[in-house]
Amino acid sequence: MSEAPSAQTHAPTVYALPEHAHVELIQLRDHLRLMAQLTECGSNASRHDARLRPDALAWWFSRLSRDISAVVDATYFSSEVASSARGGRRGGRAAGS
Repeated sequence: MSEAPSAQTHAPTVYALPEHAHVELIQLRDHLRLMAQLTECGSNASRHDARLRPDALAWWFSRLSRDISAVVDATYFSSEVASSARGGRRGGRAAGS
């Protein structure tokens, strides 16, 4: 089996995430874990006669969408980090390794 001709490897596109957006992601993760635990099989929320109001579910999805949008909006391309990643690859190892 022949190998494909070696193509020039490009540094990955690098995006920076500000600390406040990272904190929002952590809070979102924890909220999703809590929701999963609350609706776990065998809990009161998973009973067949349990009722979930549509407006409560709509609020939760709106909140989820708003939080994700805020994180995406805060994320930006960082040419500085991208260039340092390219520089780190030249030496054969990624920066920080």
